[in-house]
Amino acid sequence: MITFFTLSASSLPKKQKATRPHLPYAERKVRSGLTKALVAPLVLVSAASQASPAVSDIKGDWVLDDGSAVARVAPCAYAPSRLCAIVIQEVLAPGEESALNQIVVRDIRPTKQGQFSGQYQIGPQKTLPATIKIRSATVLEMKICMGIFCDTIKLVRKV
Repeated sequence: MITFFTLSASSLPKKQKATRPHLPYAERKVRSGLTKALVAPLVLVSAASQASPAVSDIKGDWVLDDGSAVARVAPCAYAPSRLCAIVIQEVLAPGEESALNQIVVRDIRPTKQGQFSGQYQIGPQKTLPATIKIRSATVLEMKICMGIFCDTIKLVRKV
């Protein structure tokens, strides 16, 4: 066995107790109040900048990366506070079933900064969880999972 280094208790630096200057109680209270007064606005600004993305960020028409379909993200007819993706154009291969004017992703809602969640419609009463991430102003990435198996779809904003 080759040893590249040895470590023993004597080779470790000794712990030193950190010392703080003792401040009178009144001065500690003032400093504490100043710290809170200075930090609170920073926390609020930080929280506001990390708020959920605006729903308008994903509204519009999106083309699948292979160009086979265009989906429109707009308020759902059954729940205007949620968004749905509806197929508005498609290119079908022979034997493929049309999904034109059908909802493909329902209940889209913001979850965290730059991310949304929804339900990918795979059948009349069957859905799979979908996560939509905003990659840029013109690119979305949708991840759909069935158990441990996932697929990622790239969508580009239609110009």
